Amino acid sequence: MHRILSGAPMRLAALTALLFSGWAQAQVSNVKIGVLQGTSHKSAFENQMATGIRGIVTARDNNGFWIQDDGDSNPLTSDAIYIFVGSGGTKPAVGADVTVGGRLLEFRPGSDANNLTLTEISAVAANSGSVVVNSLGNSLPAARVIGAVGSIIPNAIAPNVGNVETHAGYTLQPGLYAMDFYESLEGMRVSMASAVSTSPTLTGDYNGDTFVVSRGQLGTGVMSPRGGVVLASGQFNGHRIAIDNRLTSTMGVTAPTVNVGAQIDGIAGVIDYSFNNYRLLLTSTPTVTASPLVAEVAAPRAAGHLGFATYNVENLGGNASAARISEVVGQMRVNLQMPEVLALQEIQDNNGSTNNGVVAADVTLTRLTDEIKATTGKDYGFLTINPVNNTDGGQTGGNIRQAFLYDKSVVSFDAGKQTGGALDAVSAVLGGDGQIELQCGAASFACLAGRIDPTNAAFGSSRKPLVMDMNVGGQQIIVVSNHFNSKGGDQPLFGPNQPPVNDSETQRLAQAQAVAAFVQGILAIKPNANIIVTGDLNDFQFASSLQPLYAAGLTNMVDTLAPGERYTYNYQGNAQALDHMFVSASLLGAASLDIVHANSEFRTQVSDHDPLLMTLNLAAIPEPQTVLLMLAGLGLLSLRRRKAA
Repeated sequence: MHRILSGAPMRLAALTALLFSGWAQAQVSNVKIGVLQGTSHKSAFENQMATGIRGIVTARDNNGFWIQDDGDSNPLTSDAIYIFVGSGGTKPAVGADVTVGGRLLEFRPGSDANNLTLTEISAVAANSGSVVVNSLGNSLPAARVIGAVGSIIPNAIAPNVGNVETHAGYTLQPGLYAMDFYESLEGMRVSMASAVSTSPTLTGDYNGDTFVVSRGQLGTGVMSPRGGVVLASGQFNGHRIAIDNRLTSTMGVTAPTVNVGAQIDGIAGVIDYSFNNYRLLLTSTPTVTASPLVAEVAAPRAAGHLGFATYNVENLGGNASAARISEVVGQMRVNLQMPEVLALQEIQDNNGSTNNGVVAADVTLTRLTDEIKATTGKDYGFLTINPVNNTDGGQTGGNIRQAFLYDKSVVSFDAGKQTGGALDAVSAVLGGDGQIELQCGAASFACLAGRIDPTNAAFGSSRKPLVMDMNVGGQQIIVVSNHFNSKGGDQPLFGPNQPPVNDSETQRLAQAQAVAAFVQGILAIKPNANIIVTGDLNDFQFASSLQPLYAAGLTNMVDTLAPGERYTYNYQGNAQALDHMFVSASLLGAASLDIVHANSEFRTQVSDHDPLLMTLNLAAIPEPQTVLLMLAGLGLLSLRRRKAA
C-alpha cells in the first residue's frame, strides 16, 4: 500500500478537524520552502496557512506533486515540499513554475505512530488552497548527488534522544545521522551515479522496492562478499535507502527488478518517506546490470561426518503443491547435500492454513520423506509433536511447529520410547547407564522427544521448543529445535523513537531463559553432554534476548564465521542472522558451520530464510569417559593451584 491508500483516511480526518479549528488566522507568506521545512523533523509552522510559496514542479503522483525552489543556502533545510491536491485536483506538468497556498500540515503516513511525518501543503479547497501556474517548460533544479564525496550518507541512523519530533531543541545533524540527512532533503531531487542492491526487489506491501547502497559508500559497515550489507552490533546501516516504483504510472518510470548485488546506474528521483523508511521515488528509469549471484551449494561431506541442518521452510503445509515440496527437498538434496538430520521450522498441519481444527502434520512430513526417497533413494523418518489447535502463533489454522527429519540408516532412538504430548513438559535425568534420559509429563515417563515448559507464559501464542534424544555414531546427542516469537511490533529503525523500542524482545528473552534452564539442568548432571540448540530464534547473535543461551555454556557457531557471512535473512536491505546453531563444549571441537545462502538474496525464494548446515566430525567427538577424565584433570589442576596460592 502506498500513500494514496494508507494516507487518504488520515488526510480526510485531518481536513475535517481543521475546518473547526481556531488556527485559520495564523499565516506565513512569500517565504522560501526551506523556511517552512525548518531545521527539525517537524515544521514550526504546522497547521498555519502558507501562501505565496513558489517553486518548480519536479514530480507528480496520484494525489499531488512536489515543488522545489532555488534554495535558502541552509544545508539543514529542505528546499522542496509536497503539495496535496487530492486525486481530482490540478497537478501541473513537470517543469511548471507555480505559486501555491494552503494549510501546512505534517502528514503521518497511514496514521501509524511509528512513522515519521512529512511536511506538506494541503492546497485543497477545504484549506483555502490554490495552485497558480506562472509558466511551463522550465528547467528543473539540479539534483543533489548523494552517497558520494561531499554528500556521504551517515551509517549511524539517529541520536539516542527519545522522540526526535518532540525532543526540545532538536536540530538536524545531517552530517552525523542518516535520518537527519534524508530529512534535510525531504522532497528534493537527488541522484546516485551508481548503486548496488542490498535486497532483492521486495513484494507484498513493499511491492517494487529495492534497497541500495551507493557504490561510493561500498565498504561502509560490514559487507557480505556476495554484495549485501550485514547488520552487526551497533551497525544498522543507515546508508541504505529504498528506490521505489510509486511514480511508475505518473512519471512513466520502469523500476529495477533484481537480486542482491545488482549494479544500478543513473538513479534519480525525489526523497519521500513511508512504511517506516525514507525512499527515493524514481522519476526516471535507471540502467541495471544483473547480479551474478547464484544460490550457494555446500561442499560434500567426508565419510564419518554428520550433516545437521536447521531450516525454516516458511509455512509448508500438507496441501502444498507438488512443485513446492519438490523445491524444498531440492534445496535439502542439492544445496545442503542431504543432511542426515534436519531441524525444520514452520511445518504446518495437513491442510495448511485451513482453519478447521486439524493439527496433525503427518501428511506434510510424509510428503517430504516420500520426495526424499524418490529423489535420493534414502529412507528418512520424521518426528514432531502436534500442538493444541491455534495456540502456537503463525497463520491461523496453520498450526506451525518444529519437526525433525532424519536418515534412518544413521540415526536411532531408544526402543520403546514415545514422544510426549502437546502439554507434557520434558525434563532430563541421568539414567543408570550414564546417559541422559528424557522424561515427559507429570507421570515422568521415559520419552524420546518432548516440549520444553509448554504451559510457560513465555510460549503463549508461540512455538514450544521441541527436544529430541538421538543416537548417532555411538554418541547420544540432545537436540532442541526452536522458533522464538517474531519481531513483529518492534519499532522501526527509521521511526520517531530513538533508540527504537523492541517490545518483542521481552518474550524472546523469557523463551531463551526457559531453554537455557533446560540446558543447564542437563549440564549440571552430565557436564560432557552433547547438546545442540538451534532454529529460528528471531533475533541477532548479539541481542540481549539470546544471552541466556551463551550464559548456559553454549557456543553459537554463527560467531565462528567471518562477520560478512553472518546472515540468514534479509529485511529492508539489511542482511542479518535470525537462525542460529548453539553447541555444548563437547561438540565444539568437532563442529563447523556453513550458512548456505540460497534464499534470502533472491527474488525467487523457496523460503525467506537461508538454511544453516553444521558438519560434525563424529570421530572428533570425545568419548564420555575421555571428557570426564579431562574435566577431572582440570579439577585436580585447579585444586593444586588453590593449595599453592
